[in-house]
Amino acid sequence: MNETVLRVARPGEAEALTALTRRSKGHWGYPPEVLDRLASAGLLTVAPAVIRDGRVVVAERGGVPVGWYQLTGTPPHGELADLFLDPEVIGTGLGRTLWEHAVASARGAGFRTLTLESDPYAEGFYLRMGAERVGEREVAPGRVLPVLRVAVLEV
Repeated sequence: MNETVLRVARPGEAEALTALTRRSKGHWGYPPEVLDRLASAGLLTVAPAVIRDGRVVVAERGGVPVGWYQLTGTPPHGELADLFLDPEVIGTGLGRTLWEHAVASARGAGFRTLTLESDPYAEGFYLRMGAERVGEREVAPGRVLPVLRVAVLEV
């Protein structure tokens, strides 16, 4: 089994991370037309400019990206803007590894809390990781996303 390496993303990986994101979202049974609509709205697209700020972290195995996350915001309150896994590694513990790395990175950057909008299929994962549901946001008619928050610094 290949060792997992976590590292800062490179702008040249934007296309590969976009493809991984679409595969990850598709794993949950979203039809291609929904994925196309999300991509058209820029929601499943990773731009090189987003990667350049150094807050996108990639998990790779054998030199191939298999997951990634992005932190945004300004301390003390940040956002876990994205966390995606290639379907082949869902259920292997890599999600927990990325989550723990994101929380530690947020703590090191001076964040006190992280908020995230979760895909409904991923909410259980985030709750198991210690996040709590603090609300919801309607992103389209009939499409509501859970809003979750986790404390990353002790007060």
